[in-house]
Amino acid sequence: MMSSTLDSAIPKIVDFGLSKIIGPKQTATEPFGTLGYVAPEVLKKQPYTFSCDVWSIGCIIYALISGALPFDHSDQKELMKMTLEESVKFEMPVWERTSATCKRLI
Repeated sequence: MMSSTLDSAIPKIVDFGLSKIIGPKQTATEPFGTLGYVAPEVLKKQPYTFSCDVWSIGCIIYALISGALPFDHSDQKELMKMTLEESVKFEMPVWERTSATCKRLI
């Protein structure tokens, strides 16, 4: 997600290998996406629209600010469970310096 490990690194949005183009009035049910960024409706195999990308953007913003994903686990089943059942937590020290507006955006 970053061009290098330097403080001057440029953020990069990557990993479109598991993506699907959905038109404004289309839905999909195929489980496309990368765990850690994928919306709950995709995991549930419910019909979803391009709006699930908003979830992914929230995960990216969270990661850019904190250096971690909102839901992360080495076990895929546990990661899916966390994504489906838990709410986003803002417990790391960086979140104390982050505005309430930014947290609401996420």
